[in-house]
Amino acid sequence: MKTILVLEDEPLLMKLMGTVLGRRGYHILEAACANDAFQQFLANGRQIDLLIADVSLGADSGIQVALRLRSEQPDLPVVLTSGYPPNVWSRQDCELLLRIGVDSVSILLKPFPSRILLNTTVGLIGQSGSDARSAGAG
Repeated sequence: MKTILVLEDEPLLMKLMGTVLGRRGYHILEAACANDAFQQFLANGRQIDLLIADVSLGADSGIQVALRLRSEQPDLPVVLTSGYPPNVWSRQDCELLLRIGVDSVSILLKPFPSRILLNTTVGLIGQSGSDARSAGAG
């Protein structure tokens, strides 16, 4: 089973993403702030299959979290979510995005349909183990 860490400070959006991805067989770790995300990452043995992170988290930035997690897991795929396009992000977030690079990074502008979230997830990490088995059984 593939593990996804979802970093989102909006409870309803967190629940929606967790439900959509969980129904497809992904194991979901939830974090509402950067510190929670780091704790979840450590508790999961410093190994996750995908990070989905809101760019703007009040005092924190999902891009900062992605950069820190990639320092320990360099090939970690990342989905950044934002209500604003990158051309209006803070200068610091834009600079951090350049440091992360474009490999295995997708940006989803809110609001996005659940099918876009699923397609992006499958495109970056493939189907969950349980979803792939059930697709092959039919």
